Amino acid sequence: MKNSAKIQCGFVLAILLPPAGLPLRSAEIDAARLPPPAGVPVDFERDIKPIFEQSCFRCHGPERPKSRFRLDNRESALKGGENNKDDIVPGDSAQSKLIHYVTRLVEDLEMPPSGKGEPLTSEQIGLIRKWVDDGARWPPGAETIKRETQFSITPMAQWITVGGNEQKFREHWGQKKGFTAGYDRFEMIEPVGKDTELKVEGRALFPQEDYRIGLTLTRPDVGFVRAGYDTYRKYFSDTGGFYPPLNQPALSLGRDLHEDFGKAWFDVGLARPDWPKLVLGYEYQSRKGDESTLQWGPVVTNNIAPAYKQVDESAHILKLDASHEFSGVLLEEMFRGEFYNLSTRQNAFISSGSPTLMPISQVDESYKHFVGANALSLEKQVFDWLLLSGGYLYRKLDGDGALSQAIGFAASPRIVLSQQTHVVNANAQLGPWNGLSGFGGVQLEWTRQKGNGEIDSDLDFDTASTIATGTVFSDLDKFTRDEEIGLRYTRIPFTVLFAEARWQQEDLDQFEDEMDSAAGAGIFARDTDASSELKEARAGFTLSPWANISLSSHYKHRIRDTDYDHVTDTNATPSGSSFIFSGNGYSAFIRNRRLETDEIEAKLAWRLNRWLKTTLTYQLTATDYHTTTDAAVGLDSFNNVVSASPGGQFFAGNYDAQVYSFNAALTPGRRFYISGTFSYRDTRLATSSDFDPVVVPYRGKVYSVLGNMSYALNDKTDLRVNYAFSRADYRQQNDAAGLPQGIVYRRHGATASLTRRLLKNMSGTVQYGFFYYTEPTSGGANNYKAHAVLATISIRLP
Repeated sequence: MKNSAKIQCGFVLAILLPPAGLPLRSAEIDAARLPPPAGVPVDFERDIKPIFEQSCFRCHGPERPKSRFRLDNRESALKGGENNKDDIVPGDSAQSKLIHYVTRLVEDLEMPPSGKGEPLTSEQIGLIRKWVDDGARWPPGAETIKRETQFSITPMAQWITVGGNEQKFREHWGQKKGFTAGYDRFEMIEPVGKDTELKVEGRALFPQEDYRIGLTLTRPDVGFVRAGYDTYRKYFSDTGGFYPPLNQPALSLGRDLHEDFGKAWFDVGLARPDWPKLVLGYEYQSRKGDESTLQWGPVVTNNIAPAYKQVDESAHILKLDASHEFSGVLLEEMFRGEFYNLSTRQNAFISSGSPTLMPISQVDESYKHFVGANALSLEKQVFDWLLLSGGYLYRKLDGDGALSQAIGFAASPRIVLSQQTHVVNANAQLGPWNGLSGFGGVQLEWTRQKGNGEIDSDLDFDTASTIATGTVFSDLDKFTRDEEIGLRYTRIPFTVLFAEARWQQEDLDQFEDEMDSAAGAGIFARDTDASSELKEARAGFTLSPWANISLSSHYKHRIRDTDYDHVTDTNATPSGSSFIFSGNGYSAFIRNRRLETDEIEAKLAWRLNRWLKTTLTYQLTATDYHTTTDAAVGLDSFNNVVSASPGGQFFAGNYDAQVYSFNAALTPGRRFYISGTFSYRDTRLATSSDFDPVVVPYRGKVYSVLGNMSYALNDKTDLRVNYAFSRADYRQQNDAAGLPQGIVYRRHGATASLTRRLLKNMSGTVQYGFFYYTEPTSGGANNYKAHAVLATISIRLP
């Protein structure tokens, strides 16, 4: 489920954050690079329609046109698609983006795309240019969209057999074994009245619990109504960890772990010309079921017993969006109100070494809140060289939660939380002037959070005493300032240079304490002032000395430095202790954290010829972690006071990663297309505890291969093959001293399908799939081998 944090975070990011980079304005196409218009009269039926049928109608015909751009009638073609309104400019082919795309002058927008048809010849492009220059006329009967009922449906049947760990297969591929039947997709478009359209679409797969129904009623220049329901199932493996010295297989829960995700929505929109655009909506999201967790319980001396959590989560979301443009100012208003509820039960188990699992803990948690968020943004193109924008967000959350532990040490705390946030930002985009353009943005954020709670039963670990009733309090104030600037320079021939910088300053004041209500004594108190500073710079270039070669590279440096001033750090002292623990608390002994990252990336794209395009990418990332602490004391096994840490700055850890990838796309003929990607990733994470044999560096490699091929056997039959492979080796050799955490696996997935056009409006597909997985670090418990057979029939009317 898209949980509360994701909903609110995405809402804020979409509205308020300054631009991460300055998008380059659409490059001017040099008309001299376009094939000249044909010097002969052009007839649509004789010259243009055959080209469209051969190369365009497959993606831009009447059936589910890509980017909503249709070429089967004049009205739709001149409207353009989702991204452009000037795909075809009657009388001016040089300014028509359709010509730019078919001439293959716009990178990543070459038409037809690789594998979807042979590139157009200069003669064909010349005919289309002449036709556009003459007014882009269609024959009578093709001037407007035919308003008629359209219906399509794709019945399907599938059989999957799995040998080995069925639950691991389900977790990887989202399908369960056995027979599945239903409708992979169905759609009906029904004209209503003069210009209103009703669309119904969906899917239904039994018994995969995968269903969708969506309805859209649209009337151009008036508005729309949208409603629907969507649900699908996510699976989890119930197998725990594996420790070779125990000489026993990995344990399993024997439970069918899965969660059902659901969403229902209803939106009403008003889209009258020259009126404010309004959307009023409601959405319900849910997640319910059992999921695996990594809070594993002990098996003898190692925590490898599997665990799971029962989840019941729901959210009711109210939304109101409004936008209007007046006097060149675009004003957007967005409101979200969310009623959120979450209940979980976490179950952990213990085993003495036998296959039997016994419950060791059961923790029930509940949480609910209401959060309201309102964002306002403005944007204005003041001059051709100056675009200004700004925004403001207010967010208020009120929530409460509870926790109870029925097994183990009983505790029943209750928590109340309130939080409010103000965010304001301002941005500017400038240029270009003689090839130089830039952007800048500033954002301020202030958050205040208050929490308090009651505890029915708790254990004070410092004094080893029981707290019958207690209270906890916490306050947090955070003020953050973000600044970002960027420059682009394009006047050097065949070259684009760019530089970006970002700064962030954050001040945080955090207070928390716990009281023993019955004894009237303090358990602990913490008052910390923290200040953090982030500095990030990135610079690079793109070089394309020839039309078929492009080289790009960048370097990024990032530093985050955080200081902690612990104004108060007290905790209860054991009775009769000969020394004072107070001020020795975690994490208040940490005084400074510093993270420093360097990143280098290079990419070479080379189109060797019209049928072979390759891309090579390399990335290097290195991060160092430094920590400064106070000196700390503790007790040894004889209860003598000893130094636990001398304090000062030390090297806390290091992360290094290298990534290599290679991609190739081949189109040796009109009927044949093949592409493949190979990537290799080498990473290493080490900490200052590496001198201890229990903790060893987490180092390993990941190889992955993705490939797909399509081949038109004849005019009615297509063959498609897809293959995915990945291999990881993060094996750790610390069996004797600790518990190895690394994983070693190999995973294969291959499908081959044959599609045959049986009739004008009917096609059939048969597909075979093979899936294979081995994981030596699980002792083979997660291994599986699966076969799948699928058949579909696609019917379209008329």
